[in-house]
Amino acid sequence: MVVSYKIKLLPIVHIDLQNAKKWYHAKNPLLAEEFKAEVNKEIDYIGKYPEHYQRKHNELRQSLITRFPYAIFYLVDEEQKLIIIFGVLHTHRNPEIVIKRNK
Repeated sequence: MVVSYKIKLLPIVHIDLQNAKKWYHAKNPLLAEEFKAEVNKEIDYIGKYPEHYQRKHNELRQSLITRFPYAIFYLVDEEQKLIIIFGVLHTHRNPEIVIKRNK
């Protein structure tokens, strides 16, 4: 049986997502919706299989979004069955941005 974890996004993650979606929307509104769908699909997957991705930056794990050059950075709290998402960044950006959010 798969236990789904509760997912919490830091407030700044909403800004990360808004900026990315706005950029894709300027290119093609349909692409912005596809980006949103892929992000949601990946977050759902992380909620079901949080240990699937290895730790990359101390305790932070990194998941790549299908079809888009973005990564989700998250922490797993086993005791509370909670996933905390610290950032959704373009893969060319420095992960230190998200690592600093974890301090």
